[in-house]
Parts: sequence; C-alpha cells; structure tokens
Amino acid sequence: MIDMRYKPSFLPQISMPYDLVLDKLDDDDIKYELIEIDPNDLNPLQGITFSDEISNINLDDSKPIWISDELNVIDGHHRYVLALQNNLKLKAVKIYMNHKDSCRLLNKIQDIYEYEKAQNLEEFEGINEIGAQQNNINTENEIDSDLSRSDKTHTFLSMLEEENSEEESENEIKNSKNLVGYRKDPINENSVIGNFFLVKPIQGFDKYEIDFENLLDTNELGLTYKKDHEPVDILAKIWFPNINFEKLGESYDTEPINLKNKAITEKAINMGYDGIKYGDTLIQGLK
Repeated sequence: MIDMRYKPSFLPQISMPYDLVLDKLDDDDIKYELIEIDPNDLNPLQGITFSDEISNINLDDSKPIWISDELNVIDGHHRYVLALQNNLKLKAVKIYMNHKDSCRLLNKIQDIYEYEKAQNLEEFEGINEIGAQQNNINTENEIDSDLSRSDKTHTFLSMLEEENSEEESENEIKNSKNLVGYRKDPINENSVIGNFFLVKPIQGFDKYEIDFENLLDTNELGLTYKKDHEPVDILAKIWFPNINFEKLGESYDTEPINLKNKAITEKAINMGYDGIKYGDTLIQGLK
C-alpha cells in the first residue's frame, strides 16, 4: 500500500467524479488526454510500499489515475502500485502541464467542488420543517412510519438523541480564532446551517475575515479526511454513530447529507461553538 508518511502535502485527493473534473478542464481550456499506460513508465510522487492491503482495490476504468506530462503520478498511487505489482496497464488522464501546476489545478477544482456541495446544502429549505416533527427512533434505529406532530416543538437534534442535560451544555475552554475564508455567494443570514467558506483563495471568490469566539477545529480532534469521504460525513459518524441517516433521508425525502449537516449544526451550537473548521478545506460559520 501507500506509506502515507511519505506523501507530499501538495498532492490532490480527487473524490469528485472524474468526468466532472474533465468538464472543469474543458472550461479552463486545459489540454489533457485519456490514455492506457504501462505503470513502469510512470514516476510516483510519494513513497510506496507493497502490501496485500491493496488487493481489494479495483482498477476500474471509471476511476483512472491522474498524471502530468512528465509522467508523474499526481493522484491514484494505490491503483498505480496494484498495476505495477500485477504487471497490468491502467487508464490515466494525462494533463499537459508539469506536476506542480497540475497539482495546483486539481486541488483548486476539488476545493471548489466541495464548496459547491456545501452551498447546495445551504439552499435546502425543507429541513426547517423537520424540527417540528416528532420521530420515534428505537434502539435498532428503525423509523416509525407514522410521523406525527408533537404538541411541543422539538429540534431536529432532540429527535436524534436524548442528551444528558449536563452533557456538553457549555464549554469552559473557548477557542477564539480569526480566520480568513473565501466565498462565492453573498452571506446568507437566514441559513439554518450557517455559511460555508473555502480556506484557500480562489479567483472570483470574495475574501472574508471571520472572528470566532469558540471555533471547533476538527484538526485538533485528530480527524483526517480521505477520498470519497465528505467532511460532514466524518463528523456525523463520530457524533451520531447509532443514527441511520440513510433511512431518515428516505423518510423525509431528502439526501442524508442534508440531515447530517443539520444535526451537526444544532449539536455544535448547543455545545457553544460558533463555527467549525473541517481540515484545510472548509469553514462553516454558525453565527
């Protein structure tokens, strides 16, 4: 497998569908080519070790690796190692730029993709109605098909878990920080889940200086973000390990990620946080 100790920090981690990346390359008039190549002709940009752990990796044509015009592997080292180990050719998208410029470009495309996904969550209005509904969730996390309204208004979070009145009610240690974030659209003061910002500057995005009285920095929690895992998904699994958001999404006819984000927002606010920083990509302002 890949020995992550030897992975340069500038290498991108592309989780978005590769055809969407190609669309972005087309929009920017970047020359590229989809090729089949012998892995022996490629140069890895991170340290590698061989291991049986890569045996479960699928060399699927729908997920080609990314290489530069110098034939350096930019993204897809696990698949590169598997192909090298088994003497197999593999699909690759060759970007006609050197590896440094290719990495900068792919990192920008991935960052904008994650930001736009967060923006889509902000635009979901139906989530406001969920907090007014009482949903019975049993120990197996099954959803009662009869969703009735309670005489008392419940927050969405209260429907997910019964929290101890003393648990996380307030934080004695405050983590005040001043951060710079970048956002394409104007601030939405009525957003039920706050506003999202990119950490890195992007051309065409406005710059904001944000003061937080108590910021939840997930880096300080030891969280790491891997491919195919959205930051909200990671935090939701930690905070709500027994909640079946997929079934809830079916019940409310919405994407599970919307419910996860709403639950995280309410929990963070209840804990006294006014913002969340997800790794080195996203900032979520809750105030």
